[in-house]
Amino acid sequence: MYTLYYSPGACSMAVHVILNTLNVPFKAVRTSIKDGDTKKPEFLKKNPRGAVPFLEFDGHGMREGGAIITYLCDAHSSPLLPKSGWARANALQWLMFANATLHVAYSKAGMIGRTVDDGPSKEKALKAALDSIQSMWDEIETHLAANGPYLCGKEQTAADILLTVIANWSWLPRQFSFGPKTKTLLKTISAQPAYQKALQEEQVEYKAAA
Repeated sequence: MYTLYYSPGACSMAVHVILNTLNVPFKAVRTSIKDGDTKKPEFLKKNPRGAVPFLEFDGHGMREGGAIITYLCDAHSSPLLPKSGWARANALQWLMFANATLHVAYSKAGMIGRTVDDGPSKEKALKAALDSIQSMWDEIETHLAANGPYLCGKEQTAADILLTVIANWSWLPRQFSFGPKTKTLLKTISAQPAYQKALQEEQVEYKAAA
């Protein structure tokens, strides 16, 4: 059985949603970043990086969200990640965009806010980081308008789930603007039973699609 260590509403929610979608047995362990759970010795013993998601199974531990999602979809033959060819390459491309580009952009902006001393330099750096995030959401809107309704066209993939999770993050000092195609995607994904179940289990309210 899988054990998922998650922090409410964090990127780990995407793994939570996918596990619900796969309908496989798993245990979800709340490991709150806000409450400092990821830095406690008992968790650091499992994952020295002190980050979620962290997935345990069969004596193994997996740390990287993109790798966890890929493994789960492959192991359970999920259509959320196609098996081969361009369909798989495109799905992985968008999953990595969400995991390694958009997610990292949010983290960079958060780091500037937490670590740079207040002043003109901080304001300039933070504005540039926030503008970069908005440009990514604008790119997504343009892409969906031409190729939607999902990131990979007519079929939903795991990338849509992770994107929907990230869209709900509200801890930066700016509310980002989502275009109509993006909002439709967010509403569609967040309304699905597997997603609603994860929201309920993590006690998170979904506001991005409003």
